[in-house]
Amino acid sequence: GSIIVEDSLFLNLLDEDYSQWLKSLDAILVLGGGVPLSPTEPPVYVQQRCDVVARLFDFMKNNLSSQTSDMKLPSVVCLSAGTAHLPQFITPHNGLPLWESTASAAYLLQHGNYPIPEKYVYAETTS
Repeated sequence: GSIIVEDSLFLNLLDEDYSQWLKSLDAILVLGGGVPLSPTEPPVYVQQRCDVVARLFDFMKNNLSSQTSDMKLPSVVCLSAGTAHLPQFITPHNGLPLWESTASAAYLLQHGNYPIPEKYVYAETTS
């Protein structure tokens, strides 16, 4: 696997080697962490991660997949069921914990600028 710094990612998106690397992705992992602010709002620092992923996914959907008809868009997997040393967010409607990954997935599905279609978004529920 590769770890790419956000600034490098968006500066090099149209580079041919980068494009080939992006086309090879099967999944994009979104690391969680921290108690969600609401059922559709992960912590601000996780929202920033989601924003990068949403922007990247939108770029791939609109630019790379149009170049090759056989390109499969990657799944987006939101991680983290909970933070062990912090109390969980308890949903008011049923009293059950809200997984951090679920808040991130909801945020991506409802993203203000680059919503990701539901069929690509997955949430981890045990970790």
